[in-house]
Amino acid sequence: MSDTDRLYALSSTYTHPWLSDVDGPGLLINGAIVAMRWYLNHEREENLAVAEVSEDGGVTWRAITPASCTRTPDALLPSGRRRRRRGRSGAALLREALAAEAAEWLDHRIRYVQPDDPVQHRPRTPGLASWRRGGQIWALALDTVPDEQVLTHLAGQYTDSQSEGPERARTGALDTLNSLVLADDPADADIPELLRTLRHVNRLTFGFEIGQLKARAEQAQHKILNQLISRHPQTAAVARAHPDPQHPAQRAARTYLHRLSLIGADGEERLLADAARDFTEALEALQAAEAARPPATAAPDADTPGPEPIPGYPRQMDGDLQAAAQWRVISPAARRDADRAMAHVVNAATALAEAKAAADPERPAGPAKSRAMRLHTDRLRGLEELNAQHALLMHAHVMVDAEAAAVAARRSAIVAAAQAAEDMPAPRTSADIQAGHEAFMAHVNAAEDSIAHTLGAQRQITRDALHRLFPQSTGRSGLHHLRTRLIDRAGLGFAAYNAAWRAIGDTARTLESLEAAYRSNAAEFGRPPVTAEQLEQARTAAGEAGPHFDDLKRSRPVTLRAVKALDGVAGPEPSPSGSLAQRAARITAQSRQARTAV
Repeated sequence: MSDTDRLYALSSTYTHPWLSDVDGPGLLINGAIVAMRWYLNHEREENLAVAEVSEDGGVTWRAITPASCTRTPDALLPSGRRRRRRGRSGAALLREALAAEAAEWLDHRIRYVQPDDPVQHRPRTPGLASWRRGGQIWALALDTVPDEQVLTHLAGQYTDSQSEGPERARTGALDTLNSLVLADDPADADIPELLRTLRHVNRLTFGFEIGQLKARAEQAQHKILNQLISRHPQTAAVARAHPDPQHPAQRAARTYLHRLSLIGADGEERLLADAARDFTEALEALQAAEAARPPATAAPDADTPGPEPIPGYPRQMDGDLQAAAQWRVISPAARRDADRAMAHVVNAATALAEAKAAADPERPAGPAKSRAMRLHTDRLRGLEELNAQHALLMHAHVMVDAEAAAVAARRSAIVAAAQAAEDMPAPRTSADIQAGHEAFMAHVNAAEDSIAHTLGAQRQITRDALHRLFPQSTGRSGLHHLRTRLIDRAGLGFAAYNAAWRAIGDTARTLESLEAAYRSNAAEFGRPPVTAEQLEQARTAAGEAGPHFDDLKRSRPVTLRAVKALDGVAGPEPSPSGSLAQRAARITAQSRQARTAV
């Protein structure tokens, strides 16, 4: 499997307390090193970082932790001896850049300030307890112990060296890793050890991180609690009688175990007795309330839900980055453009790391470093814009599929109504005929209204995507520029299609001419003889012309179809078509066609 078949979708949702529901930056990249560096530079205490990976080019996705995301760079960057700055390899430079960025990421945790703190002040030197907290966060996020290179970069940022700090960070990471290992397999641990581990993970979840880090700590907490509640002598009976974790008796048992973990196995007898008494009183109160409750009456049977008006719709994409990746599965031209943009970003990130390593940190950025920074920013912005374009096309493609599925759904509704009418007794009077016609129309009208509602919801999803990704392109003029960007500038215009078709014959004729000249070793007057390199370049061009045209032949129709669908969401909604009489006549005609088809 090639590297381009492994895609990393990283997104960050800004969760500032005064600016909620604001989307943060995002990146879709096939470079594992760039993905990890993006995470280290963008995941902060105000952000909720999410990482997902696809190993089949964007067809299916699975969630991963940052720890899984960082193992691949470790495998791609072999460790070696530290050489002189001028002679260091690209792998060593990237490893050092990762270490520096990891130290900066960890510094935001060690000198942590709550986002809603009115005094956003970070101390020049953190306390020793903060070093331990940083090690715990490192273990939760990256599943390792901070290495020496990261801690060296970290200690160099503070005015006080704090020789005990790195060791505190390692200790905190080791304790957390041991707790996670025990949570994954708690069956062999005794009850005091489980209580000590529960106390540790409780501290990780209390007033702690958001997002994946807190979720992982809470998952370990639930695993230990599930093991404790079934093994502790005072809670095992409750777990057997009430297996539902949401039952009040189970919640009381879990609260009791939380108190035991805080008190400790060797805690004061008075505190242990108070916890046991409160747990017993809570169970007795629940039993009394259960006995006083009147018997529940059987609830009437709910109406069985009918079939979906359009099966599978409205369809909500999992995210814009994944929508962009799925569009590249449909459009080979989009996949080619994305691979090129991703390669540019990877090369620009490597060049920036080399420029930073060669620059003097005591002086302002020189021309080489400034050029590398501008190039990296431009390449990253280009990839982000390409991701937005592909995501919008995928949203529009889903809407077109929904409209096509609606046609089949309408036909199925008419056939079902016609079959229901045939199953009714034969009409004897004109009133029976009128009643049968009204029942038929009521069935069809209800189905069409439901289908229209589903299409409206799908259209609203596409409209929201257009406003979110290209808010300046919602008007007619803006939509025209967006259409030009999605078709002509993407190389999918009519002229590019014809040029690709002509290139098949032109490259074949050029290759044939060069091969003849190369075999005869003859050269025209004033021109040098044909070289083997020129011949190889002509073979490559001739070999790529056919697949390039095939890619355009697949990509152009689906792109035009998706772009055309955007016209229906950029402007106001169209008014309902036709009167009730016209609608009834149209449905009657469709009913005859459907019966004929059956």
